[in-house]
Amino acid sequence: MTVRNFLTVAVVINLGYGLAFFLAPQGSAEVYGYGAMTTPLTNLLVQFFGITFIATAVMCLVARSADKSTGRTAVLYFIAVSELLFLYMDIRTMIAGDEGATNYFDLAVNIVFGFGALYFILQDRKTA
Repeated sequence: MTVRNFLTVAVVINLGYGLAFFLAPQGSAEVYGYGAMTTPLTNLLVQFFGITFIATAVMCLVARSADKSTGRTAVLYFIAVSELLFLYMDIRTMIAGDEGATNYFDLAVNIVFGFGALYFILQDRKTA
């Protein structure tokens, strides 16, 4: 897999999460098992979360056309840090007993993107 393909997949996944959270916050909360606890404020916060995913998708879309550069490396670092922090939070959530099929999917996505970004960062360093 190339960095371009990796970032293309990141665009698709982030856009999917972003649109779901932004356009259907209540439905997204229900998928995660929190639908009964939502309020207008929590729906708004889920929409803000969706905006960050959409912005990440746009950033990855722009970076996928870039050659090896400081800017592309910065995008890869952003993906690595954010996905590994999401991974940490997924693990904490699962330890607390709130595990479900969606949590396992999120866990897999965070592992692939977090460590995938680290892999491409290291590959770029080798060729420097």
